[in-house]
Amino acid sequence: MKKKSYKGLDLDVYEEVLDNGLRVYISPIPRHTIHARITTFFGGSTLEFKMDGDDDFTKVPGGVAHFLEHKMFEKKDGKDPLAIYENNGASGNAFTNEYVTAYHFTGVGHFFENLETLLRCVHEPYFTDENVLKEKGIISQEKKQDLDNPFSIVYDRCLVNTFHNLDFKNTVLGSLEDINSITKEDLYNCYNTFYHPSNMVLTISGDVDADEVMNFLHKFYNNYDFEKRPKVVIKHKDEPETVVKEKDVIYMNNLSKEVLICYKVKKPTYIKDEYLNRIYFSFLLDLKFGAIAPIVDVFANDVNLISPVSSYIEPVDDYYMVIFNATVKDDADKFIDLIDKTIKDMNFDEDNFNLIKKAILNSIILSTENATGICSMIANQVYFYEEPIYDMHDKLKSLNFETFKKAINGICLNNRSVVILDNKTKKQG
Repeated sequence: MKKKSYKGLDLDVYEEVLDNGLRVYISPIPRHTIHARITTFFGGSTLEFKMDGDDDFTKVPGGVAHFLEHKMFEKKDGKDPLAIYENNGASGNAFTNEYVTAYHFTGVGHFFENLETLLRCVHEPYFTDENVLKEKGIISQEKKQDLDNPFSIVYDRCLVNTFHNLDFKNTVLGSLEDINSITKEDLYNCYNTFYHPSNMVLTISGDVDADEVMNFLHKFYNNYDFEKRPKVVIKHKDEPETVVKEKDVIYMNNLSKEVLICYKVKKPTYIKDEYLNRIYFSFLLDLKFGAIAPIVDVFANDVNLISPVSSYIEPVDDYYMVIFNATVKDDADKFIDLIDKTIKDMNFDEDNFNLIKKAILNSIILSTENATGICSMIANQVYFYEEPIYDMHDKLKSLNFETFKKAINGICLNNRSVVILDNKTKKQG
């Protein structure tokens, strides 16, 4: 076990790779609560894969990662992991996004019993034709709720209209057709491929002793026979810079208009460090649409806006999705033009840049005060950058305005897809 530290953050991490390939990161902090999270690198955008050395790729239905997450809580002995956490005064849950599936719990006492429950949850699958059929009904209802949610409607359509080939265009839940096509064999295939410890990361933070945790893990995994195996290969798909469809209008019984704008931006190449590349690119959004940006007052005084304007960046393969969403009373084009004009204005204020830099540094420090935040940070960094960014604080301190301008110089903001959800009576009229 190696001891490492996040420089400048007073945060120690004990890391070890078990014989079965599981990467373990333990960060003791003087907080009574303990958070543990095990993450498998299998999310909703992974639909074609094979083991390194195999000839053919396997293709699975959309939504299978999320479906698998649901089924991992059903056990042959009938014991519900979530009920065990609750009986121990802890709370547990799981989530699936486009990249990963993660299972976690937070609690104070009974830590090792809860940890054993967490690990058994992900290492002891129990799928039958009957329980898979039952789950289809449950997840289909969840999907139908999404089909009535204005944001989900425009976001799902936006993915299809933005990406030609990447499986990111498939939603995490999958379509109703996808959900109903998933079989027990699909689940076992994906489980055996992605739920091997070598494709997983265990992060633990809180009032724990790293040596005690590692001793427990070694004993626990002595009961399992995980053979070493090749890495998983995800099928690469070339993706053009253009969007599939620039504008789409969906008509439903909707009193207002839901608008989603997605800019598909090729990742800049000036910054070779992937972590810094993403940070510098995020300043574009912070400077133009963040809390101190002039546009905030414009939004606040715009009577056409019903909801706050949300904006965020999503990395997808060689691209960044820059997404804006709002509910408007009537004039969608006015909102779209305002966003377009603002984001394409390449005049930036250095003082604001430094204020945002300071805020980012403060938020990083605050995140290390929270066991859940620490586990999430480490797991995300291992997924996106293959290892924790232990010099993260130094990297952020080194951010400078001139490098930012060079980093985003020449980015193309012309590949844009817009989806509007409008009232169907207007179409009839």
